[in-house]
Amino acid sequence: MSKKINFVLSAIYILLFTFSSKAQNINPLLITPLPLTLMESSGVEVNSSNSVWTHNDSGDSARIFNIDTAGNIVRIVHLNVDTAFDCEESTQDQYGNYYIGDFGNNQNDRTNLQIYKIPNPDSLSTDTVSPEMIYFSFPDQILFPPPSSEKNFDCEAMFHWGDSLYLFSKNWGTSTWSKMYRLPDMPGNYVAELVDSFNTGTWVTSADISPSGQTMVLLSETRIWVFTNFAAGRFFDGDAQKLTMNYSQKEAIVFVNDSVVYITDEYFLNLGGNLYSLNLTSWINSIDNHLHNSNAIDIYPQPASNELNIDCTFSSYTTEIWSISGTKLLNFRNTEKLDITSLKPGCYILRIESEDFIVSTMFLKM
Repeated sequence: MSKKINFVLSAIYILLFTFSSKAQNINPLLITPLPLTLMESSGVEVNSSNSVWTHNDSGDSARIFNIDTAGNIVRIVHLNVDTAFDCEESTQDQYGNYYIGDFGNNQNDRTNLQIYKIPNPDSLSTDTVSPEMIYFSFPDQILFPPPSSEKNFDCEAMFHWGDSLYLFSKNWGTSTWSKMYRLPDMPGNYVAELVDSFNTGTWVTSADISPSGQTMVLLSETRIWVFTNFAAGRFFDGDAQKLTMNYSQKEAIVFVNDSVVYITDEYFLNLGGNLYSLNLTSWINSIDNHLHNSNAIDIYPQPASNELNIDCTFSSYTTEIWSISGTKLLNFRNTEKLDITSLKPGCYILRIESEDFIVSTMFLKM
């Protein structure tokens, strides 16, 4: 066996991972309907449990609204910019600075992605502020727009951690993987760093990390992914749990403390237009660490040639094989012997989903 193959095998066995997630239904608690001027709430931040800052997305000017938990508008702060294109997310750092992401990109054709950085709006003595500007581009986007199947350069999710901003793509293409990028939090013009990706199974519309940095969440219209037990900056390497919700156009999530989040949704199809709360304590605590290296799935041989065998504890399940870049290649149902002769040699991701669990792992095709 060549040195190259030996190296790849060593890397695979060192990096081989299995993340498991039990899907659970949740019902966020309604706090209050949002004011009519905030029917497209797309970002949310808090300075206290009764002081909420939020903003609309495309179609509104560059401004943020302070509301209380009774739905009353307390204050409006205007950002002194020429044009706001599509403000989709906001986040706050440990010093109180606010970041508003003007990076909505439904058509994947924008070349003017930007983030506004302002002081904590609670500290402002006037209702107009000139933001510092963070400009950026994606390192892996070449065409504007790319082919429809590859439209994974919209962004509606961001949080601040350490000295960086972490951005998560909303995938309009055929893949269901969200890509995670990192940016400096200082004004400037940058090429974002592509850090990792995760198969969310759906669009990502918002993200946040708890004040302690121990829990990270990704939001979509029908689910919340909760991530824990990760190493610094490696948010997808720990345990993942999927919580499912009834449909509404959920666009923003923020931690109020280490266990409670606020969520807003847009008013759409006679649904939504509200502020909700959700206590994640029971779900965070229910993530069983033993699942990370459990016997829920066994695949062999490793590496595989023409056939991959799987043993799992699920009675009914679907199996998918994905490329490392996030393209679904093969799909099976209730099949223990997978024909992989069509795959080229390389590393792949095997994803098994049952009614209650999702398990993913990597394998090598020779």
